[in-house]
Amino acid sequence: MSEWQEYTLGDIVDIKHGYAFKGEFFSETPTTDILVTPGNFKIGGGFKSDKLKYYNGEIPDGFVLSHEDIIVTMTDLSKQADTLGYSAKVPIDSSKVFLHNQRIGLLIFKDKSFDKDFIYWLMRAEHYQKFVAGSATGATVKHSSPSRIRAFKFKAPTSNSLRKKIAKILSNYDDLIENNLKRIKLLEESARLTYEEWFLRFRIDGKKLDIDPDTGLPFGWEKVKLKSFCILTMGQSPKSKFYNQTCEGLPFHQGVTNYGFRFPSNTTWSTEGSRISEEGDILFSVRAPVGRLNVSIEKIILGRGLASIRQINDLNSFLFYQLQNIFFEDNLMGSGAIFDSVTKRDVEDIELIYSKNISEKFNTLTSTIDNEIKNLTNQNKFLKEARDILLPRLMTGMIDTDNMDIAV
Repeated sequence: MSEWQEYTLGDIVDIKHGYAFKGEFFSETPTTDILVTPGNFKIGGGFKSDKLKYYNGEIPDGFVLSHEDIIVTMTDLSKQADTLGYSAKVPIDSSKVFLHNQRIGLLIFKDKSFDKDFIYWLMRAEHYQKFVAGSATGATVKHSSPSRIRAFKFKAPTSNSLRKKIAKILSNYDDLIENNLKRIKLLEESARLTYEEWFLRFRIDGKKLDIDPDTGLPFGWEKVKLKSFCILTMGQSPKSKFYNQTCEGLPFHQGVTNYGFRFPSNTTWSTEGSRISEEGDILFSVRAPVGRLNVSIEKIILGRGLASIRQINDLNSFLFYQLQNIFFEDNLMGSGAIFDSVTKRDVEDIELIYSKNISEKFNTLTSTIDNEIKNLTNQNKFLKEARDILLPRLMTGMIDTDNMDIAV
């Protein structure tokens, strides 16, 4: 087995502070300039692109990040410091400019011989993050600093080719996960475009349907309220004494915090709870951001920020894409009305377009797509679990990689 020795992170990297961009230039309207914030870090590390903050002002020299730069978060709002100190890579996206914001550190490599990706994965390892979280300051908001992060000591192979090999093994998992995510997005986009063609343009198989002038819909179609079409369950949070992080009881979801691209991930469980969402039910956020959708991948307990919706004729795929179209933007319904929260009656009174034959035909088509999305999501879950088991073992030398045939 190759020789390992102790290093200090500060001997290999410096960490550059970000710039305090002026709040008056923060923009709700999407721009090409993206402010990187602690909210862009996943629990466990890696870049999260679903909550972008936009900027529409002057940009000082030296605070534009490059693609694949390694960054670290030095502030965390969660009680458990879930993301504090973790690393992420700036995405490769030619359509966006990522800005080096305050409380985000940029790694500057002093030791050019040390593999950058090895350090990236080291800073996603649990023993590193525990060190950073353990030295954090602040009661409610946790803070770290470049000096604290740079003080971390670790063991690593003296051979840089072996460090590259370890990083490559872990990166291969992330590449597979990313490819699956791209496939999921393409599948959902195809279903969404089909919905728009059929139910907004009223074109099916290339043929425009005849419109009833009295309703503005194709002949035989109707508008129905959600309450006549679906089973609605509003969430109700159990007492916090029943919560746990040890998988006892059922997964508990309070709001959109743990939403994924389609399915939520579990971080909290509860041994009590009367409002249940079954597998396949649509999850609908009833508090800001109102109207965000996910799908239950298993039985869960609903907190007060969520409702679950089930179509009575098992047309959940059709219902999902119609609700997605209605709530095309956070807190904004298709009518243009803006909501901070919605009541049970508000949800029940959502108006839906329905045609028995066409809705069933669309549901059959998109159910196949949704099942493929579910399968790919499950693949990613298993890949993440395998990667996360390997990560600490590779980073501490528990697994001998000398004889592994991995191209680097």
